[in-house]
Amino acid sequence: MQERAWFKDRQLVPGETLFSSTRSFALWAYTVSHSQLLFRTRTGGDLPRIDLLFKPVKAIKVRDDYDGLVIRVSTVEEEKQILSETGSMGSGRVLMLLTGASMDYVVTGAFGWQEDHGSDRDPSGLAFFPPGSDPARILPPESA
Repeated sequence: MQERAWFKDRQLVPGETLFSSTRSFALWAYTVSHSQLLFRTRTGGDLPRIDLLFKPVKAIKVRDDYDGLVIRVSTVEEEKQILSETGSMGSGRVLMLLTGASMDYVVTGAFGWQEDHGSDRDPSGLAFFPPGSDPARILPPESA
């Protein structure tokens, strides 16, 4: 399995699936200053950590967690409708977040994912978060 991928511009083909996993993902961090949205799996056992990063983010309709997740590029029709509804015409591509029968979206310029063996508290290899918003600095300490 590939451990890292990054998609932007011409790589975002309408209707194409970019990522799929049966694992659970949580909204891990969002920063307005760098327009980054990070989802992460929890680590445990022998399973690696997976980070999903969207940047720059222009509009979102997401939930705080997903039990299984497919990310695909919107169809042309979906993109027109969502960009019109959000007032984001010409400012990014629409990526659909699918889980069960639900569908959310992120309007963004690029999307990437990385699989590694970092802990929940380790920084993402994909994202930069300013010190005041770094999840590792603002999460409660791990219990002893």
